[in-house]
Amino acid sequence: MKKTRLIIDFEYEFMLFGISSSTKFYKLAWAVNNQLKIHLVRSEDYILEGRSSAQNQFGMYTFTEEHGEMTLFKNRCLDPEQVYLLPELTHFDYILKLSGMLQSFSEEEIVKELREIKWIEYIAALEVNTLKSRDNFLS
Repeated sequence: MKKTRLIIDFEYEFMLFGISSSTKFYKLAWAVNNQLKIHLVRSEDYILEGRSSAQNQFGMYTFTEEHGEMTLFKNRCLDPEQVYLLPELTHFDYILKLSGMLQSFSEEEIVKELREIKWIEYIAALEVNTLKSRDNFLS
């Protein structure tokens, strides 16, 4: 019997940045707010369904404009388990997602601005199409 596969390709219309920082989550959000002159607000935790139907919660701050959104995620799950939002990039403590018109900023501009924050040890633009777990950011 011949099997047919359904292959769905999503368009990933967002940019991701990985941030390494040993500071507290709220301090980093405050520093990003001050540096970019925006207003990230603590949102309900981002819930991701795990393979064993366990719900993993990730801390999240969001800034929403009329034409776009910026979201700062904690890469590690809030539960004591070692579950990551981007399991292939565990060396990043936080993930910054830009979607909508906020993508009009160049990657270099964002990285340059955020590097000036003293608590950010390392920041890098991530190539979304090469990430295995990029579907975690679709909702």
